[in-house]
Order: sequence, then C-alpha cells, then structure tokens
Amino acid sequence: MAAERSFVAGGPPLNYRLDELSVRFLRQPGHGLPGWRVSLAGSGAALLERDRQKRHFVYPVKDLLALVNELYRIRFFELPTNYTTKYSVFIKDDGLLGTQGLRMSDASNTRVCFTVAAYEKCVSYGADGPRELEALVQHVAADVERLVSPGLSEP
Repeated sequence: MAAERSFVAGGPPLNYRLDELSVRFLRQPGHGLPGWRVSLAGSGAALLERDRQKRHFVYPVKDLLALVNELYRIRFFELPTNYTTKYSVFIKDDGLLGTQGLRMSDASNTRVCFTVAAYEKCVSYGADGPRELEALVQHVAADVERLVSPGLSEP
C-alpha cells in the first residue's frame, strides 16, 4: 500500500515545513466597500495592504497554526475554487430547461489562498459564499486590526 500524500485528493501534502506555508486573503472592493489584502507567512511575517498603504507586522505562529487547523475543520481543501457565479434554471418557450450563470463584476468578492511548497489552493466567493470561510476571514481581519499599528481604518 502506497503512503498517502494528502488527506484529500489534490490536497496539501501531509507533512511540510512551517516556513514553506503562506495564507493570503484578498477582499476585492465593490459596491462602495473598500478592498484589502493580507499575507501571512509561516515565519510569522505578515503584510496588510489597504488604502495604498503597506503595513508589515508579526502574526503569531500559534494563531497561524489555529488558522490552518480551522481551514482543515471547514474542509477548505475540498471546496470548489469559485463561488462567485450564481446559477439558475428556467423554462424556455419550447418547454426545454435552460441554465444560466450570472456574475456581478462590480460586486465585492473575497479570495483565500493556502500555499505550501508547490501546492496552492484558492477559493473565491461573493456575498453568498461559504459562511464558515467568511467567518474565518472576518476573524483574521479582526486579528490583523488588533496587530497592526493604529491609524488605519478596519479591513
């Protein structure tokens, strides 16, 4: 029996070095909401980009480990890569069912990426995206706000 390389088909490796890990969050602006970007590295180095400003700060390794554990708990690595298109089915005049996809290009959306070594998993979502992932993003945003120096508005 071959050794498993990941818990999930196409998922991250079972073993990797902390310093190879990074988690990134990108909130695209839309409908008047501001955008921001957060990059967290396994080394503890972190970067917040917002309002054309960059703030470097330290993100505690214990918090990063808790974040990664939460990604596993919510089954992030099994999620589809894109939740930004809304699909619907309708009946045509000839009685056939048609399917359409709608994507609002001006709507705010969020992208979360987990990278380790050569592996990367990203999930993009809008207002109707996975609630557990959005809760995690909000938690990280609150942590970042607590850690960066005062003077910036909330992400």
